[in-house]
Amino acid sequence: MANKERIDKMVVLAKAPVEAQRPPGMNKFVLKKWTYHVPSEPISPKEIKENFTADVIVVGAGTSGKAAALTAAENGAKVIQIDRHITFRYSGGHIAAIDSRLQKQAGVKNDVDEIIRQLMRSGGNYPDQRWYRLWAEHSGATLDWVMDMTDPEGIKTHVWQWPRPAWYDAKKEYYPDYPVTHFQTAPWSKGLDHSLSLNNLQKHALQKGVVIHYQTRAMQVVRGENGRVTAVIAMNKNGDYVQYNANKAVIMCTGDYGNNPWMMQQYCPQGADIALAVNIYMTRNQDLLDAPEPLDTGDGYQMVMRIGGVMGVGPHAPMAHATAGPLGNAPFLRVNIDGERYENEDVTAQAIANQLNKQAFKKAWQIFDGKWENEVTHMGIGLGRLYEVNEKMMTDFKTLSIKADSIEELAEKINVPVKTFTATVARYNRMVENGRDTDYGKNPARLTTISKPPYYAGATKQEFLVVLGGLNTNLQMQPLDADRKPIPGLYLAGNMVGNRFAIDYPVMCAGLSHGLAYVTGRLAGKYAAGE
Repeated sequence: MANKERIDKMVVLAKAPVEAQRPPGMNKFVLKKWTYHVPSEPISPKEIKENFTADVIVVGAGTSGKAAALTAAENGAKVIQIDRHITFRYSGGHIAAIDSRLQKQAGVKNDVDEIIRQLMRSGGNYPDQRWYRLWAEHSGATLDWVMDMTDPEGIKTHVWQWPRPAWYDAKKEYYPDYPVTHFQTAPWSKGLDHSLSLNNLQKHALQKGVVIHYQTRAMQVVRGENGRVTAVIAMNKNGDYVQYNANKAVIMCTGDYGNNPWMMQQYCPQGADIALAVNIYMTRNQDLLDAPEPLDTGDGYQMVMRIGGVMGVGPHAPMAHATAGPLGNAPFLRVNIDGERYENEDVTAQAIANQLNKQAFKKAWQIFDGKWENEVTHMGIGLGRLYEVNEKMMTDFKTLSIKADSIEELAEKINVPVKTFTATVARYNRMVENGRDTDYGKNPARLTTISKPPYYAGATKQEFLVVLGGLNTNLQMQPLDADRKPIPGLYLAGNMVGNRFAIDYPVMCAGLSHGLAYVTGRLAGKYAAGE
């Protein structure tokens, strides 16, 4: 069958029907220019235009893929890495780790058991707790490995929001936050930048002899009659099929499925709408705008399911944070478009999004007054919260705030009912003065009056980043079939690994997704090279 005919058969519309376990056999879909799905019928050997062979084939060149490729090479394997994009793709700038040398130098101490208990609690006890223990035991050494490469380049690694202010006690917080988060900066880069570490991993991989083929989209995993995975068939930028043969193993590190409407509707329906509307990791960087086709369409999951892999039990967790307003996620009063307060504002970026999605038009306002600079410094710790007034906060305040001289004028400017809004503010002020939030039970330390003009409002903003659902995988990074038996010759890493998260992304350990990507990538590279 010609390649064009095959592509025509396998493309799907965004509104494709949802059927249970549909990915293993997708022959009923109609045509579009590019694909949400990879072919279900076998690609004939006669269609293969070129063959490449290495010990380890790494599919995907993101965070986990870079870690896997370099680690496999460090362990003596000949490695080829392929990726459908024009370069590697990176996401946020945080990396979570425990007991890195930087933390030890700074005197950071974390209670691992407490962190793991909180992570399991936040996921409704759905995740496999062993992944969190694996991360806790390996992440410090893994980040040290990254810093061994970045330190000599003048790249500085920091511990996020450290030292903590004396008043902060995680054990007393409704949503605790732990000092596990790292980020990197460099004189030539603006702000925290995850590409700094990935650039260095790629540089060292190339020095170790890793061959990288970009603009090469994996299409099928080849599993032999003996049940072992032996190769991956891909399509290069010319539209030709090429086969990558693995003497030892294949590692799949192909990212998430957040840009595949069908898979989002099937496995993460609660995040499907926002993923389609505001997928920032698909639009924010110039390289993504230059991509020949949409990325993160779930190809890796589909390929593994077609040879026997099984998707992990949901509900899969969307990473779809919300920013409360110009002052970040500081828990000032929030009202919806009806002018009514609707939640305890002292919650995380992810939790803000959950209630926001239930409000009319998914819109709300952060409300504060002229004394905010003195109040924001005691509004908590965590993703999107700052305990000091810095340049970015002042910029956001000046550019995103709506200002008024009275509560009534502010209501008119943000187009909420004046009578309802003024009553909401008056009631809130009475509870602040009484020292008790009798509506939602907010921490009294975070109750502040709206009483000193001028008065301000700023709109909430929600963005989809990634969906955190994957395939059933053992701790040796091997995908499991329906009988919970490993598929030989195949390893998974990063977002391909299931049962790490559920319900929501736990921002109490900001950067945990990246931390796990580095750890699982390194372990997959080590195990694959040792085949």
